[in-house]
Amino acid sequence: MKSLLFILPVCLFSQASLTAPATAAAPTSVTGLDKPIISEEYFLMPGDSILITVSGATNYSYSAFVTYEGKVFIRIPVSSMVTQEGIYQPKYDVVEAVPIYGLSLKTAKDSLRVVFQKYFRNVNVNTTLIKMRTIVLFVVGEVKNPGTIQAWPIDRVSEVIKYAWGISTLGSRSKIQLKRGGQLYCIVNLERFETQGDISVNPYVQDGDIVYVPKMEQSVIVQGAVFGKGGYELRVSQLTAAQERTSEGLYELNSGERVADLIVKAGGTTPWADLKNAYINRESQKIAVNVAQALQLGDTTANQLLLNGDVLVIPSINALVYVQGMVENPGSFAYQANFKILDYIGLAGGPTVDADQAGARIYRGKKRISIRGNPVVEPGDRIYVPRQVFKFWQDYVEILSVAVSILISYLTLRTTTTK
Repeated sequence: MKSLLFILPVCLFSQASLTAPATAAAPTSVTGLDKPIISEEYFLMPGDSILITVSGATNYSYSAFVTYEGKVFIRIPVSSMVTQEGIYQPKYDVVEAVPIYGLSLKTAKDSLRVVFQKYFRNVNVNTTLIKMRTIVLFVVGEVKNPGTIQAWPIDRVSEVIKYAWGISTLGSRSKIQLKRGGQLYCIVNLERFETQGDISVNPYVQDGDIVYVPKMEQSVIVQGAVFGKGGYELRVSQLTAAQERTSEGLYELNSGERVADLIVKAGGTTPWADLKNAYINRESQKIAVNVAQALQLGDTTANQLLLNGDVLVIPSINALVYVQGMVENPGSFAYQANFKILDYIGLAGGPTVDADQAGARIYRGKKRISIRGNPVVEPGDRIYVPRQVFKFWQDYVEILSVAVSILISYLTLRTTTTK
């Protein structure tokens, strides 16, 4: 008799033929409960231990394990003794062994009460799970360490896949097969579980289950300024001289999925992503994509349908600011968030002695922005510091002296000509 466990998945499919290699792995500890164990949903099998409590006309309790034959011992106190420490210690006789294999905790309690009422009148019986068994199943296909797996009855498919060291690069995350009792019991969709929290597509495992991870049928490469799930690298940006997280990964493509769907799978875009200049490499074509619009709900025009083999590229933003004109070291500088125009003039060595700093401005596309108020600079801005037309009284004296010299020369030349 095969046991049932916790919540049954909603899907049941046709038989599938799968085999399992003989390698083994085991969890080191219980992973934790996502909810308290419900007595109607936990089914007892060899290796479990329960606390049997008898109350009423007679009161006592003892722990019992489920034997390899699926039975528990019925113990009855026959005598008692007091230890040297003054502790009351009853002695028990085993009067029979009752099969409870495959029964839920609640059903086992009801069955045991009937047995105990043969020995005592007016008693009630309760059962409490105090130790869980480990179960054996098989994880095969596109996992990093396929084979025989020891798990816990509270483990879901996602956990036993972790015991097999996770899904390989080519493995599907949305079409995992759970085989139970010689049939394909359910399709497990870890992507849906991870993004939507739908536990119905990530069921609990049972003894003898086979979890098969097939290869992806279709895939897309997402690279560039995305956070990535799995492989990524931190590189030093040539533009900002700071570490930026970039990623390149192979992601499963399901029917009807679009740009926004794959960006979600790739962990989302980074703050330095250039959302307006992304593109798709499709064979010999380069297709422009406005990711900012694609991520808006309901926008199917920018949110383009992807095809098998596409490469979705999210470039990093051009994080440069240009400082030109009358500064000591004109050139391009790395964009710094929240820096203002005077900050960048300082990075350029400051204004020269003949610079008109009050007339400095920012050119942002076709827009011209005054230095007044010391505005915040954006990536790609061009800062221009003009030269002064006149520089204090020295300029006026120099111009006047030149004008006087010209006038004297003119008068001298005219006097000479007249004579």
